[in-house]
Amino acid sequence: MEISIFGKKIDIPDWFKNKITQNLEDMTQKYFNHIVDSSVTFNKSPSNYRCQIHIHASRSLSLRGEADSDTVQDAFNIALERIQNRLKKYKSRLLTRRDHTPSTHKIFEGSQYIIDNKLSETPQKSEKIIDKKTTHIDTLNIEDAIMVLDLSERPVLMFKNLENNRINVIYKQNGDTVVLLDSEITP
Repeated sequence: MEISIFGKKIDIPDWFKNKITQNLEDMTQKYFNHIVDSSVTFNKSPSNYRCQIHIHASRSLSLRGEADSDTVQDAFNIALERIQNRLKKYKSRLLTRRDHTPSTHKIFEGSQYIIDNKLSETPQKSEKIIDKKTTHIDTLNIEDAIMVLDLSERPVLMFKNLENNRINVIYKQNGDTVVLLDSEITP
């Protein structure tokens, strides 16, 4: 597994980089056969340290955790613990996914647009678009979509619903309530 460790406004000593690498490898080996890559980023603010962990587990699954603390080590430990707690919640489903070959369902490509929110200042629609990227829309059942949303800490997830073959969107509302939007559109 390739692990990138970054420090913004701080230096991360080699002994701590080794500890980070070992902890991430130990945690991910329990749930996944292969991890694509991981990154750990530390930021220093005037009052504390922030750690952001991002693990790219597969084409359709990312894990994310972040935490603030008085020390860089505590920030890492808390962020790692948050990911571990969510992994434990989905342990049986993740182990089932790991032990089976990936399904051959079709991945759809879509476009992701980064739009300038200053709508009144820009007269032309094309001038409001800052960036366009290709994104993948995975085919998932609702339970797996909720797991992917939770593990990745994304605000929203679009997917093709395996049960009805329609494009759906889920997001969290008021904490743990998940809202499902069914477009009733079949790609």
